[in-house]
Amino acid sequence: MLNLRRIGGLAVAAVTVATTTILSTGHASAASNWWSDPNSCTNVKTAVRKDFGGYTVEVRYGTCGGAQYGWGRVTNYGSGAYVRFEVDVDGDRAFDGYDLRYAPTRNYTSGYRTSSNSLRAFRACVVFSEKETCLYSGSTTAWW
Repeated sequence: MLNLRRIGGLAVAAVTVATTTILSTGHASAASNWWSDPNSCTNVKTAVRKDFGGYTVEVRYGTCGGAQYGWGRVTNYGSGAYVRFEVDVDGDRAFDGYDLRYAPTRNYTSGYRTSSNSLRAFRACVVFSEKETCLYSGSTTAWW
């Protein structure tokens, strides 16, 4: 006999995992460039910040496992808010990869390795749907 409660719980878990999985395309998908939990990083600083409707969204950076990574973070968020971190690796200032997190569950994204090459840049934003990007400039930091 099927345990429908267990199946429902597994469906919720699958949705949660899908929401917190690194979603990326193009060159930014190299797994070695991502740091899963920058909460463990040291020497953390804020590179750029944007205040939007009571929310504060930031691109942060720090030392993770001996290398520097950048990531997105949102503070003062409400339910329904996501923090999205976009990575540009080819200098066109369009995202090549991104990470998206549901803010009430985790208010910061995974990190992406920084580079001294000016082609690489990051930005972060607050969105209210998993399908939104950082194109709306009101909630988006400058590229860093």
